[in-house]
Amino acid sequence: MFAIVDIETTGSYAKANNITEIAICISDGQNIIDEYSSLIKPERSIPLSITALTGIDDNMVSDAPAFKDIATDILAFLGDYTFVAHNVSFDLSFIQAAFKELGINYNPKRLCTVRYGRRVEPGLRSYSLKNISSHFGLYNQSAHRAWGDARVTAQLLHKLLAKDKSGEWQMMIRKNSGEINLPSNLKADDYHNLPDAPGVYYFHNKSGKPIYIGKATRLKQRVSTHFTAEKSSAKSAGFKREIHSISYQLSGSTLMAGLIEDEEIRKYWPEYNQAQKKPKIRFGIFPYKDQKGNNCLVVNRIGVQQNYWLDFYSLDKARTWLAAKAEEYQLAESLCGFPNSSISIDEEKHNNNFARLEADLNKLKEQQIILSRGRTEEEQGFICIENGQLVATGFVPNSESISSMEDLEHFLELRSSSSTIGGLIRQALESRKYQIIKVPLKN
Repeated sequence: MFAIVDIETTGSYAKANNITEIAICISDGQNIIDEYSSLIKPERSIPLSITALTGIDDNMVSDAPAFKDIATDILAFLGDYTFVAHNVSFDLSFIQAAFKELGINYNPKRLCTVRYGRRVEPGLRSYSLKNISSHFGLYNQSAHRAWGDARVTAQLLHKLLAKDKSGEWQMMIRKNSGEINLPSNLKADDYHNLPDAPGVYYFHNKSGKPIYIGKATRLKQRVSTHFTAEKSSAKSAGFKREIHSISYQLSGSTLMAGLIEDEEIRKYWPEYNQAQKKPKIRFGIFPYKDQKGNNCLVVNRIGVQQNYWLDFYSLDKARTWLAAKAEEYQLAESLCGFPNSSISIDEEKHNNNFARLEADLNKLKEQQIILSRGRTEEEQGFICIENGQLVATGFVPNSESISSMEDLEHFLELRSSSSTIGGLIRQALESRKYQIIKVPLKN
């Protein structure tokens, strides 16, 4: 049995909007056997744009019951039937939110007729309720009213079930299928074909333009969190509606994924990647000498000055790094911006250890090749660095010997560096998790 549902609301997302009308058709898969509909007082004003679309205004709902007054009736009518709607995540999110306010957890099996239509009747120009109903010769008695849309959705369901000879709907309603939370415009195969391996993923809009780029240690698992996380803002709802396809590229390692992701974001500037678009305050580790000639270090904001050793995007990370190095190299913490330290280190010892730290940091600026895992067992990834900056990445067969940059010239892809990439490189070199090949600089 199916409960085909349609609602009208005061807006496009459940967190800040309410239901104004609900209609439910109970079906056995072939016929509508019972119906329920009611206007609902949303306890907030209905925007004029919504009234223009649905015809429902504040006067029409002024004497209607609030959701809490009819929640018991609605819950009983829905029963334990499969919840069906055209773009099911929209209707269900509002109903679940309304029930949640009353302390009721409603979590039915669900079926989206948009997604179901794509499977049973592929190749249509659009799977909007208007277009797919017209395709099947169905007439909507009252479009954009809950009772009209619910009835035509029920009739659409009957058409799709009649064509579904392999029982696709039964697979789709399984809660662990991974498909029930997908955006309605996204082809299910785009999600199902994702590997659980390191890489970079791209969400594309209708025209194929990337609107979001991300990295992952496990691609499929990470992508699923975009659709299962409880985000009900207008921005989140709009984001999901715009996703029409997913593509990806494997990276072999999380480090390589981070490098590729940053460059790809700077290449395409996707609408929903906001972090890289915001100007960031950078903090540097600055060396200087005090009046006694001792070598000192301090964390300051980076301005026009360029004599800093390293840069960070947060004061806390910069100070944490400096504190860790002071402990590792046995530097006088009072000469590293920590005046209240109780640890006393001889100034001569401090200056000698300071020179050792500086030398080790300079070594990181040599020409180096970081080796990482490949996309397959037959290859390995490589990252070419010169003077602390990313130069190129690529993948090389395990059979190839690597002793210089020239050995990689047929496999490399030139890359541009950035402050973000510089931080990733520094962390990789300091972590000692990767095999590093040092190569001499060209004369």
